[in-house]
Amino acid sequence: MSYPNVKQKLSVLLSLALSALFLCGCQTSASAPPSPFSDVSWEYTVEDLLAFEGNEPVTYDSVYGGICYTYPKTWQERPGTIKYMYNQEERLMCIAWTCSAEEEQELYDLYDIIEESVNTQTGGTDKTSNSGHVWYRDEGNIILSLMITSDLKALQYAYLHPEVSSPPKE
Repeated sequence: MSYPNVKQKLSVLLSLALSALFLCGCQTSASAPPSPFSDVSWEYTVEDLLAFEGNEPVTYDSVYGGICYTYPKTWQERPGTIKYMYNQEERLMCIAWTCSAEEEQELYDLYDIIEESVNTQTGGTDKTSNSGHVWYRDEGNIILSLMITSDLKALQYAYLHPEVSSPPKE
């Protein structure tokens, strides 16, 4: 038995293991999921998304010039729909979750819970109106909106990519 060979092999294995740990631990925050309702990151290609969520989405034109892929998604014990909106270059620009309810109070209550959670996460409020709230952040805006009409009662919670986020209006 040759001890130097064993030591060399252990040294190489240890170096490889440390390199792998370093590379895994040094991911940028850009690859972290931007929203609390999906593990998808901004770097997800359409192929990545289809592998992650499944090959049978409902699709339609995205407001960003590409395709919007939608899937049923239960979040906070509430059934809804998750939307992944891509631009014409097939880059992910928005991740949104929507839900509807029979009673508008259900949505007002959920809105209040989400608003408080995002305020805690971001350290405060930015801009509110009677139908929504926008948090302006360098890492991308967050938009919480409520639509209540006689025909529709819906809430949408969206995270925008920094490239399509606008600064607050003066």
